[in-house]
Amino acid sequence: MADDAVLLSDITAEAARLSEAAVAQRIPLRLMGGLAVWLRAPSVRQPPFARHYADMDFAARSSAGNKVRAFFESHGYVPEKLFNALHGAQRLNYAAPDGRWTIDVILDELAMSHRLDLRDRLTSPEPTIPLADLLLTKLQIWEINSKDLGDAACLLADHPLGESELETIDLGRLRDVLGADWGLCHTVQRNLKKVSELWQERGVIGARFDVIAQIDALQAAIDAAPKSLAWKARARVGERVRWYETPEEVRH
Repeated sequence: MADDAVLLSDITAEAARLSEAAVAQRIPLRLMGGLAVWLRAPSVRQPPFARHYADMDFAARSSAGNKVRAFFESHGYVPEKLFNALHGAQRLNYAAPDGRWTIDVILDELAMSHRLDLRDRLTSPEPTIPLADLLLTKLQIWEINSKDLGDAACLLADHPLGESELETIDLGRLRDVLGADWGLCHTVQRNLKKVSELWQERGVIGARFDVIAQIDALQAAIDAAPKSLAWKARARVGERVRWYETPEEVRH
């Protein structure tokens, strides 16, 4: 651990500091999770969606693993040596020296209810993974809770749909990912309906964008997206066969 490393007292400020440092050092490491939404979507900072954050989540490229390890240790974080030795090919864990919070780093892909390849999504000038990927990390959760629904809603409230990664939710990325994987597409579309219901029940007054209209446009774009042969074959099977993984299956 670096002797002169000083962690900021507020986890949101510390997440911003670390993610901006990763960009400055050109390390393929970007913030994801709730704090990434906090950084990119101001609506999540106010009622009814404001909340406390207990940890940070990052995505990194495994080929830069040594740089990632050196980065966190140089910033004062303590590696969980046993966990990293056992799981270091897929994930790395770190903790603040005083235990205030922890950091979870996934390498190359997010593997939860579905798998999302992020290895080529970690070099943008933004401190987080791109907005479309950030939205997908929330909407891919099969047993989604109100916190993640709120995060998805706030991303849609604060950013337009578009055809670029910078400051828009990139429809091209969403079409490519969802048009290749029926299971992920099905979960995302189900969850978008839940986001719509949540926003109608308790949305942020004066949001920059109409979330319901955003969802309608996004659903239409997904429906119109070209679908792979594998997508079409799996769609014929439908819900007769489970299309998502459980946390227990992912851990094993």
